[in-house]
Formats: sequence, structure tokens, C-alpha cells
Amino acid sequence: MLPWIIISLAVFLIGVTKSGLGAGLGLIVVPIVAISLDHTSRGSAAALGMLLPLLISGDLISIYQYRKLFNFGLIRPLMVPSAIGIALGSGLLWLIHEQDARLIEALIRLEIGVESAFLVALVWWRQYRGDEHKLLPEPLRSWIAGTYTGISTTLAHAAGPVVAMYLLPLKPDRRAFVGTTALFFAMANTAKLPAYYLAGQFHNAELSFTVRFLPCVIVGALFGFWLNQRLTDTSFLKFVYVATFAIGIYLIIDGASSLIGT
Repeated sequence: MLPWIIISLAVFLIGVTKSGLGAGLGLIVVPIVAISLDHTSRGSAAALGMLLPLLISGDLISIYQYRKLFNFGLIRPLMVPSAIGIALGSGLLWLIHEQDARLIEALIRLEIGVESAFLVALVWWRQYRGDEHKLLPEPLRSWIAGTYTGISTTLAHAAGPVVAMYLLPLKPDRRAFVGTTALFFAMANTAKLPAYYLAGQFHNAELSFTVRFLPCVIVGALFGFWLNQRLTDTSFLKFVYVATFAIGIYLIIDGASSLIGT
């Protein structure tokens, strides 16, 4: 019973993140669900397949909630490079799906943790130096962010920090940020469905099982939307950065511990 309660709470965070924060907090969902499923008959390998339809549901709810606020122009430069990244990630997913799952998961968590902590630390350092508005030139910036986003989201549902670090320096309104992020990931997550099917990610996570957790996403989305209305732009920005950094440190520790144990 306890693993299912923990999984339900993690899925609740999908809704909160998608509709309220739109960034790094959702990174803890995958490891929590994978660890919890490992104590059930489903096994941790079902985590990615189980979560994908729920993530798409959260994206669609957020798009509806912020339907008049998102800005497609902010993410247009990411579209082609992220599609290439998804294609590369899909190939890697197909190659590794029969390998040592625990080792792969540990490496991915470690990599995403380093990525998250480093990107936020870089932003804070540049703010300290007073040059946070000096960005990499386009199209280099969007190609790096987009390609890396496509690979990360395909392998681990873990591209939130990259998109956040790409969008936040552009100073979007916090609600436009959340809605725009949801729009991007609705397209990216939907594009991942064929690769997940071919890689057997839905074998232990059939749709009839996954939809049981949909109410948790809906409740989380309602709470996240309520929360977003009560945050100021400054407090929202600080929360996203701090949450992303803290979760990055957590994933570094968790990934390193798992590698030591394998």
C-alpha cells in the first residue's frame, strides 16, 4: 500500500509542476516513482512508460489554464533542434532498453543532477557579476538547449531545467512561462510516444493502469494553478531557481549512491 501512496503523491507533483511552476521540481517524480514501483509487481522499468501519458495530461491541462498567456515565439527556436534531440534520444532508448536498467537510471540521474545544479549556479554567478543578460548568440543558444532538451526528455523525462534556463533569462511573465513550457512539452512528450512503444516502455504500464492516477494530476494542476496566482514574479523566479538547484544536488547524491551500489 505504501508504494502506491508515494506514487500518487509523486504524480500529484506532476500537476503542481505543470500548472504552477513549470520547471525543475518535477525532476524528483521519475526517481520517486521508479523506486516505489520497484517494490511492486510492476518493477522500476515501468516508470517512464507509466509517467508519459500522465505528463501529457498535465501539459494539456496547463495549456487550457494558460491558453491566453503562452508565447509560442519564445520556444519556436527550440523546435527543430529539440526534434533532432528526440530522434537521437529515441535511438539511445531503443539501444539501452535491454541493458542494465539500474545502471542506466543511475547515470541519467547523476547527469541531470549535475546539469541542474550547474546551470542554476551559473545563473547565480552571472547575476553576482552583473552580466546575466549576456546570453550565448542565437542560433547557437537554441541549438544547444534544444538538442540537449530532446535527448534528456526522451531518456528520463528530465528536460525541465534546460527549458527553464533557456526561457527565464528572456524575462517572460511567470504565467506565460508556465503555459509556454507546457505547450513545448505537450509537443515533445507526444513526439516520444512511438519511441516508447518500440522500446517496450508500455509493457508493464498499460493505459488502463496508468489512467488510475489521472485524478492525482488533475488535483495537482488545480493546486498548482492556485499557487501560481499567489506568487509574485520575484518570488516565483527565486523559488524556481532554488528548487531546481536543490533537486539537482539531490539527484547527484542519489545517482552517485546508486552507481556505488551497482
